Amino acid sequence: MRRFMAKANNDKSTEKWQSKKSALMRDRIVVGALECIVQFGYENTTMAKIAKMAKVSPGAMQYHFGSKLEAIKAAIDHLHSVRLAQHHRALQEVPEGFNPIDYTYDLYWAQLNEDHFIAYQDLVIAARTDPGLANVLRPAYRRFIKAWRQNAFGEVPEWANIERFDVIADLAQYLMEGLAYGRLNSQLSEERTSKLLKLTKKLVIQLLDKELSHNEIRKQ
Repeated sequence: MRRFMAKANNDKSTEKWQSKKSALMRDRIVVGALECIVQFGYENTTMAKIAKMAKVSPGAMQYHFGSKLEAIKAAIDHLHSVRLAQHHRALQEVPEGFNPIDYTYDLYWAQLNEDHFIAYQDLVIAARTDPGLANVLRPAYRRFIKAWRQNAFGEVPEWANIERFDVIADLAQYLMEGLAYGRLNSQLSEERTSKLLKLTKKLVIQLLDKELSHNEIRKQ
């Protein structure tokens, strides 16, 4: 009886290890996909290049992802998950008395300048002529934005009651993303970018404060 129990426990331990090993390999492939896009661009990224970048065999690559698009979809989800986790931590670390926008605004801009987001920019550009890729990016981006703002509401509940919050957030988000694209190939100088970022942050803080003040007046 004890032998059977020991065997069962060993089988479970082996199964857990195999599952963990498989998850780690999948993560390597996902990161490898992003690294390939940064280095080669989406069009020139292949399953073989991803496997080589991730240091896995072609068979292992095929086992986890049946096509390049499947690997890219997982890479996009991974990138968004990392960004959301960073955002959540940033909101929790805002010192008392500080405006949360100071932290989240700077974080969003920092993320837009990381290598993996540069890979995302390449995907957005490629999706213009690739319907399959566009169909992957569109819902993933919508889920990301919704989760980002839910994070904000969870840590700063009063924002959830601002009627124009989405419009104000769109102003900051899309301007920063536009600037990030403008920074590609140095189309915008560092000085001009810095001025635009400071102006937009100031404007966003003023708009949110104004909306919060209006809400307080309505309560009276």
